[in-house]
Amino acid sequence: MTPITSIPKVRILYVDDDIENLNSFKAVFRRIYDVHLADSAQQALDILRKTDIHVLITDQRMPGMTGTELLERAAALYPDILRYMLTGFSDFDPLVDAINKGKLLGYFSKPIDHEFIKSRIEEGLKRHYLELKNQILLEEIRQNEIFLTAIIDNIPDMIFVKDAENLSFVRFNRAGETLLGYPVEEMIGKTDYDFFSKEEADSYTRKDREVLETKQLIEIPEESIQTRFQGWRWLHTKKIPILDADGNPLYLLGVSRDITEYRAMQENEKKLEAQLRQAQKMEAIGTLAGGIAHDFNNILTSVIGFSDLALGFVEKGSELEGYVQEVNTAGNRAKELVKQILTVARQSKTELIPVQISLIAKEALKLIRSTLPTTIDIRTSLDSRAIIHGDPTHIHQIFMNLCTNAAQALESDSGIITVSLSDSKLDPDIKEKPSDLTPGDYITITVTDTGKGISEKDMEFIFEPYFTTKEIGTGTGLGLSVVHGIVKSYGGDISVQSEIGHGSTFTIYLPVIKTEIRREPETFDTLPAGNERVLMIDDEPAIATLCGEILTHLGYKVTTQTNSIKALEMFRHSPNDFDLVITDMSMPNMAGDRLAAELMKIRPDIPVILCTGYNKNISETLAAEIGIRALLMKPLTKTGLAKTVRNVLDGASG
Repeated sequence: MTPITSIPKVRILYVDDDIENLNSFKAVFRRIYDVHLADSAQQALDILRKTDIHVLITDQRMPGMTGTELLERAAALYPDILRYMLTGFSDFDPLVDAINKGKLLGYFSKPIDHEFIKSRIEEGLKRHYLELKNQILLEEIRQNEIFLTAIIDNIPDMIFVKDAENLSFVRFNRAGETLLGYPVEEMIGKTDYDFFSKEEADSYTRKDREVLETKQLIEIPEESIQTRFQGWRWLHTKKIPILDADGNPLYLLGVSRDITEYRAMQENEKKLEAQLRQAQKMEAIGTLAGGIAHDFNNILTSVIGFSDLALGFVEKGSELEGYVQEVNTAGNRAKELVKQILTVARQSKTELIPVQISLIAKEALKLIRSTLPTTIDIRTSLDSRAIIHGDPTHIHQIFMNLCTNAAQALESDSGIITVSLSDSKLDPDIKEKPSDLTPGDYITITVTDTGKGISEKDMEFIFEPYFTTKEIGTGTGLGLSVVHGIVKSYGGDISVQSEIGHGSTFTIYLPVIKTEIRREPETFDTLPAGNERVLMIDDEPAIATLCGEILTHLGYKVTTQTNSIKALEMFRHSPNDFDLVITDMSMPNMAGDRLAAELMKIRPDIPVILCTGYNKNISETLAAEIGIRALLMKPLTKTGLAKTVRNVLDGASG
């Protein structure tokens, strides 16, 4: 049905079997309305099918079909038509029935009062107009509500609206439902106190009241919230007051963004930055360590080499032999410390050999004892003589790091550190064996302290790189991670048991090997010797002299030179006077690798041994590419020098 407000004239259908009444009705209302007439109910139904009628007025008493029956059909087929009945007093019962069943809007009594009919029609039209307008407005409101809900529910941030009076939820979107874990229907009408702890709810309520009292937006960059299924989450929240026309708060609008992952990324970025700074610091330490190693290894070459020489001449069993042996032992200990520095700086290669752990433990504990306060009691039980396949420097690091860690756990620089070694056999049927270990023989290392212990929170992180509970500047957080890495690389296992206030125990299992370490004293008589001609070049006079002495005692004919340029000229003048050249790497004027290349240009078959205390620009691969036969690391020893020289000469002759 076309809306009444949009047509020029309202169309009225009047139904009556009295022709005089029909003509009279049309004569009165034709100027006001578009009047249609029907003298029977059937004719009225035909008109209704063909014409858009707005008002239907029918007499009750008609042949074939009564007015009540016509109204009933019209109500079913055309519910928007305004329906009236024209009736007399005797038709009172049908009229009441029609009204009760909603078949008509009103009735007119006979005889016809034209003014009354007109007023009732106008009144009905106005009512119809208002109802239609209300329907349109309600539909617009409904569509706006659907539109607004669709927008709010598709925003990924949590959006909520609270009543300004009691702060109960009046709207909540799907993102909030997903985040908090509570259905929207369950949230509506309730407050924060129905879902969160009192402490949380108090905090949220204080902010809400502040927004409503100040009538200003408040932004909360970070706030935590306990969700139903996702645990604690971090939110960035904005709270906005919604005011009425007079400026009084009606509602509070909240928009919260879940920043948990973003916050974790920021924390991870900070951690990566800290690791980068630590890596850069370690790189700087490595560069410094390399420089120290080069100079220190030159010094140690003299200390170890000359003490080796002296041991060959002093009286066996004499007091002097003991003194020289102590010097030699100290030199070798210093050599291992330099290797340890380079290992920490990741600038040295490791060579796995049979190692008796108890011997290294004793050496390490001597060093540890000298660095700790006398108020710390170190107790040992080194019963095992087991041998593993490893690097002595690595084993030294294990004891140094674990004992240093234990000492730092002691309060007031007093307490007890217990170090023990024992043999263990893990059988296949043992259920409580350390994780990932295959059955077999192991050596067990335990380091126990009586310190403050490790908290349960820190326990899961103690083997992570850069994790430390120490103050800034007192630790790198690398010690236990280095130990963990070494142990795992050897196929072993490390675990820790600790109780706050009662100390900690670190337990290490390392697989043992079935072998024996035999160390027979090497003399010049037991070392490989020869009678070839050797050119020895080193800018350190003491090292040149030392190597010359060692090789001379082994039967070689040695020419020493401390200047690389003069050595090159000497060789150029008499290239066939030498069977072997030994040169240092780091020398002024001309480095050892360049000197070797120049020598081999003069005589391609000349074997060259390159010596270095430490140089990041040379390696065995690079040396071999140049044509150098062997790379000999300082500090040089009598044994190492003798064996390398003999191997190179034999290889050259072969």
